[in-house]
Amino acid sequence: MTDKATSINTVTRIIHWSFALFLICMLCLGFYMINTQYSPDLYQIHKSFGVLFCLLMVMRLIWRIKNPWRSSSQDTNNARLVTYTHFMLILLMGLIPLTGFMISAFSGFGIHVFQLQIVPENVTANNKITPFNDVIYQASKTLHYVFNCIFSVLILGHLLAALKHHLILKDNTLTRMLGRYSNN
Repeated sequence: MTDKATSINTVTRIIHWSFALFLICMLCLGFYMINTQYSPDLYQIHKSFGVLFCLLMVMRLIWRIKNPWRSSSQDTNNARLVTYTHFMLILLMGLIPLTGFMISAFSGFGIHVFQLQIVPENVTANNKITPFNDVIYQASKTLHYVFNCIFSVLILGHLLAALKHHLILKDNTLTRMLGRYSNN
């Protein structure tokens, strides 16, 4: 079960499309949360799935290391750009949940994963939540937002590149990610 230039195995495709759907949902939820009235329930859902994503990301990295695939851009003028973009996507898939974790951990709100407390809240004597470290909290909040904006642009570029390969270059890049193999 190996990935080749002409085909990508089923597990790799399932991981790719599952992550794509999951990440787009998390991005939409995150951008929705910062542009609407505060909802503790949405934040708890977002945090819980963010922690779950970290565990899945570890498994994905192990799979990717053991099952590398040959990029269709290899030996082209775009090879460096594609390699850099894939590296940045993977790096941001680690940095975004890390900064999200730091926001919650240092904000004083704590982290609950599906109702299980991982990081306690920081509640004062008069029952107010206060940050453990406001500087780290604010820096993490800014980085989390910036990383998500960069990630969104990279995903859009990734989608446009796939469409370019399919509609303009008419090669097998998209078809092999869909599990349909062609000889062109």
